[in-house]
Amino acid sequence: FRWHTFTSTSLLPSTPRSSKYLNMKVAVVTGIARTTGIGHAICSTLLENGIAVIGFDINPLDTSSPLSTKYPIHFRSRVCRVDSDPGNFRRHLISALDELQQNHVDVVVNNAGMSSAYMPETDVLHGITGDNDDEREVRRLEARMDQYNHYIQNNLRSAFLVTEVCKLFLPLPLQPSTSSSRTTPSASIIHISSTRAHSSEFGPSHAQEGYASAKAGLIGLTHSQGQSMAGVARVNAILPGWINTEDKRGGYVP
Repeated sequence: FRWHTFTSTSLLPSTPRSSKYLNMKVAVVTGIARTTGIGHAICSTLLENGIAVIGFDINPLDTSSPLSTKYPIHFRSRVCRVDSDPGNFRRHLISALDELQQNHVDVVVNNAGMSSAYMPETDVLHGITGDNDDEREVRRLEARMDQYNHYIQNNLRSAFLVTEVCKLFLPLPLQPSTSSSRTTPSASIIHISSTRAHSSEFGPSHAQEGYASAKAGLIGLTHSQGQSMAGVARVNAILPGWINTEDKRGGYVP
């Protein structure tokens, strides 16, 4: 593990920082595009408390969002996948930090992922063809694995990727006041898991293997990073219950 010291001039802010920026804290939040979503609400709360925010989403920020106009200095958003290309995510992060005239990340909130918890088998059975039952069954299994892997990549892999990139930009921990004290992490990593990590609904139409596996995986990622990043950052997971995000089913999602 190595600290990022920004020895390369390409990673430094393009203009000198004015005094109003010197003590600014910066948060990275993923999954922020929908104004009704958890990520957008987290951005609003952080900005209201004076923390600059860099938001990432696979989709552009909803045009009804007031964040860009209300916080033109403290808010930046980027359209970027955060589950498959760490180099591209890193480039977007550095670009946004440069615009904010900052070179550090204090808070990371991993919220990106598929919001629908359900992966019913009927979604993949339609259109599956084959010359015989064995061939059709193999294709069904492949389609189900694609369903499952999609959840793992979007809801779990993304959190690991974002944290791995951002941890090189975390500030140094606060030094202990006495020789017997421990260093105090000044950075915070937060994974948005779900109550689905512990319980699922009954019935074949409520198949939640992918979503539940990914959200449970975030709990494992949390306690593992809590050990590996001890003294560097506080690592926690939040498990929300049903949230009205107005998804395609027009209701609440876990």
